[in-house]
Amino acid sequence: MCDRCGFGAGAHAIALAERPSHRLVGWFWEGSHAQARDGAIKPLLVRARELSERTQGLWRSPLVGITWNDRPGGFRYFVGIAGDDAPADGAALDLPEMAFASSWHAADDGGVVEHYMRMIEWIGEEGYTRDAAQFAQREEYPNDYDPDGPLSLRLLMPVRVPADA
Repeated sequence: MCDRCGFGAGAHAIALAERPSHRLVGWFWEGSHAQARDGAIKPLLVRARELSERTQGLWRSPLVGITWNDRPGGFRYFVGIAGDDAPADGAALDLPEMAFASSWHAADDGGVVEHYMRMIEWIGEEGYTRDAAQFAQREEYPNDYDPDGPLSLRLLMPVRVPADA
């Protein structure tokens, strides 16, 4: 049983989640899906974890990845943490308050793409619609994420919630 959502492996609950408006500070990356599969994003996650360790107090932000599927054969990705001041070689990203379909993904849950597909089905079943006006996906890694360890992260897809919901 999962200690994060109470469901068995491969069956993590999908639920509606909200994130308030906030600022992320970190770094942009752009490349192919193959490069990402081969680990090209891992160094940015390490940098974000190190930034968190240096700048945050008792509460530490999760490592946040934001995806834009706006490149032929690839995508843009931002990796950062909640904060005010961007690193000298980085950037700040201001995000509005948003609603998401959210689910925990653990190492034994199969592929992330398949998990996102289950989330897309759930979004339709619940009467929501995907909302990629800002970005396509948000991923939240634990602030002690080990890029060489098993993959575990929260998957979030922006949704539009009907006014009568």
